[in-house]
Amino acid sequence: MSPSVPDLPVFLQDGVRFGCTQCGACCTGAPGRVRVSEAEVEAISEFRKQSAEDFRRSETRMVEGERWLRERPNGECVLFEDGRCSVHPVKPKQCRLYPFWFNNVRSEAAWRKTCAECPGIGEGDLVSPEEILRRVGEDIEAP
Repeated sequence: MSPSVPDLPVFLQDGVRFGCTQCGACCTGAPGRVRVSEAEVEAISEFRKQSAEDFRRSETRMVEGERWLRERPNGECVLFEDGRCSVHPVKPKQCRLYPFWFNNVRSEAAWRKTCAECPGIGEGDLVSPEEILRRVGEDIEAP
């Protein structure tokens, strides 16, 4: 059963303007885990003109049975190059759902922190309350 718009916190009920500025704020900083599916591995490796096996071996790691992108020692995503995401057109679903992750919208304080970190919030097209719920739902359902 999917949530209805009234299930959104008040601070999101009018929707949110968001447009990715490709600033890299969500790709850098503290280490994070970006899960990649086999379909995403294939799409990214094709985009990079690299074999999927080479990409798996060099840019991913297995954690508890799931495939994750590697991070550099400074916490940057391994796909963050020259100040931006090198695979932006085919970036993983987890990245496409940002900033509408459950952990970012679970409280007003969490949302304020996310807004302070992401210059794309408040920019771009209006993301409707229904679309926010859809994205949060995908984030929650992700393995």
